[in-house]
Amino acid sequence: MTIKTTDDLHCFLNRVHTPEELNEYLAAIRSEAATLTLSNYLNEIMHDKCLLLRNVVAESNLEQHYAYQIINGNKQNPSRIKVLALCIACHMTLSETQHALGISQNGILYPRSSFDAIIIYNLNIGNWSVVNINEQLHAEGLSLIE
Repeated sequence: MTIKTTDDLHCFLNRVHTPEELNEYLAAIRSEAATLTLSNYLNEIMHDKCLLLRNVVAESNLEQHYAYQIINGNKQNPSRIKVLALCIACHMTLSETQHALGISQNGILYPRSSFDAIIIYNLNIGNWSVVNINEQLHAEGLSLIE
């Protein structure tokens, strides 16, 4: 069983009716979880979008060494803000960003949050500048991406 999206998981799980099918499902998601890491996902996105690692690190506005550690998988459990900075620098869509936040076990963007609404807006219009987004956040008196 190769499953790509959460919707696929829901559909498959809705068809599970026996303990054997449940065991198959659990084995599949455990196997997938072992290879689905934030580092792998970031590198896949950078490859797909033909982005250079050094440019992503620079555009993230994060401390260089720390950003490299996250991308290389040496830093486990980065904060939501750090993940958002890298998602923006990787020119991710809203859907891709939500996926990265889920993989990293951080809360997804929530439209009732002013901070999150500004991030969502910028992702939707293709503004992938952490500096510009921080200016908008600052103007609203919100925390910055740093």
